[in-house]
Amino acid sequence: VNIKLLAYCGLRRFEVAKIKIEDMDLETNKIRILGKKNIERLSTIFSDKLSEDIKVYLTYVLSNKKQGYLFPSVSSLNKHGYISPIEINRIVAKAGHRAHLKNPIPELKNINPHILRHSCARILKDRGLSLEVVQKVLGHLSYKTTMDLYGTKSISEMDKELKEKIGDIFG
Repeated sequence: VNIKLLAYCGLRRFEVAKIKIEDMDLETNKIRILGKKNIERLSTIFSDKLSEDIKVYLTYVLSNKKQGYLFPSVSSLNKHGYISPIEINRIVAKAGHRAHLKNPIPELKNINPHILRHSCARILKDRGLSLEVVQKVLGHLSYKTTMDLYGTKSISEMDKELKEKIGDIFG
C-alpha cells in the first residue's frame, strides 16, 4: 500500500510515513498530507481500487485501528512512532528488485521512492494536466520548482509533436 501511495499520489517518503489513519477519508478518496514546512494539502489522486487496498490493509494488518500512523514503526528504537524513510527506501528497493526494475540513473542501482514521485508527475503531465495542477498534487511550494523539473517535454511528447508537425521528413 505504501508503494501505491508513493506512485499514485506522487508523495514524498516522509509524507507517506506521517499519514495518520484519521487523516484519510476513504469514501471521497482524500488524504490530508503534511508536506514540507508542515504545509497541509489534500491528495485526491487515488482510485477506488487503492481505497479498497487501504481498507484491506487497515482490516488485516492494522486490525481495524481507527487512529495512529498508517505505517507504524516496527522498531522500538524509533521514537516517532511511524515508519522511517530509510525503511520506505528498503521496501521500494526490494519491490523494484523483485519486479526486475532498474534505476534509470546508471550510478544508482535501486528503484527509490523519488522515482515513483517523478513517474507520477510525468504521467499527470503526459495526460494533459497543467503544470499548475501538477504543482498542487506534488505539493511544490514554488511554481518554479515544478517548471524546472517538469516544464520540458518528455520523449514521448517530443516524438508525438515531431510526427504531427513534420511527419516523415524524408518521405
